[in-house]
Amino acid sequence: MKESTQNIIYKWTLRANYIYIFLAGAGLVSFGLDTLIEPGKLTDREELNYLMGFGSILFGFIIIIIGFYRKNEVEKYILQQKL
Repeated sequence: MKESTQNIIYKWTLRANYIYIFLAGAGLVSFGLDTLIEPGKLTDREELNYLMGFGSILFGFIIIIIGFYRKNEVEKYILQQKL
């Protein structure tokens, strides 16, 4: 296998890490919004549904912010290594 092909595979393997983090955060935000739109879906207690909805939206946004931080680190590493 050529070195350029190995570099491309390595770059996208590194990028898959933060793409996975973005997808996890987006999934949590989506779950939270779905819980807030249809509050009777999970439990019969309305307060618990709202708490779970807001909690997962907040946690999802925190994970997305972590994903942006990880993206910056990975892209900086790729530029430093000249891959």
